[in-house]
Amino acid sequence: MRLRGIVLLAFATGLSFMTFRGGASPRWTRDLQVKEAFIASANNRETGGSVKADDPISSSPNNAGSSSNPSALRFACDPRSHGIAQYKGGTVAYCTKKDLEISPSDAAIIEIRPGAARAPHWHDTWEQQVLISGEAKTYLIDEKGQVHEEVLTQGMVAVLPAGMTHWTETIGDQPAILLLSFPAGFKTFELGDSLVQVRRSDRRCTPRSTQAACTAKRKDVILILKDGLL
Repeated sequence: MRLRGIVLLAFATGLSFMTFRGGASPRWTRDLQVKEAFIASANNRETGGSVKADDPISSSPNNAGSSSNPSALRFACDPRSHGIAQYKGGTVAYCTKKDLEISPSDAAIIEIRPGAARAPHWHDTWEQQVLISGEAKTYLIDEKGQVHEEVLTQGMVAVLPAGMTHWTETIGDQPAILLLSFPAGFKTFELGDSLVQVRRSDRRCTPRSTQAACTAKRKDVILILKDGLL
């Protein structure tokens, strides 16, 4: 009888714990709206005085996928099943809290092609990078304006503090594939958003210059901006 009483007490305690866990907090249930530029295209492309947002070259449908048991707890996410966006400079596949409610973070797998780089940006939270394959270099500007850099090889982890401008570029002739993670609900601020409207001073444009010389496109990287992606 005593053993039976202990079993019943343990069952009741476990039920109370599961009921408590079932009450999700607002942080775990809010829908996410993420905005971030993806990457810069390969070198030796031409752009004008401003940079405009480009749509992905191709994008797969957003198929969330489901378990055979509708009531089963989903605790894994395949980014490829939630949409893959392809750009001139690479691809991105993502799993956010919207796709996996149990997760307290957002994640993305990004492939940066040779000669390309992720556009400079910063977040209101930390970012963690794990290099899966290839080789890359990540740059970080601290609060004093000093530029730091780290060469990432396969398996290395980089942690980027909140509020610090950073960007990542490939090294060599192989694509760099990185796994990124952030706290759910993070915000991204693009350096390109602040600079694209600034007109550059061109010394070639003198009173004797031709219109063609003044309006000639300069060679530079092309920033590819896309709302709703990491």
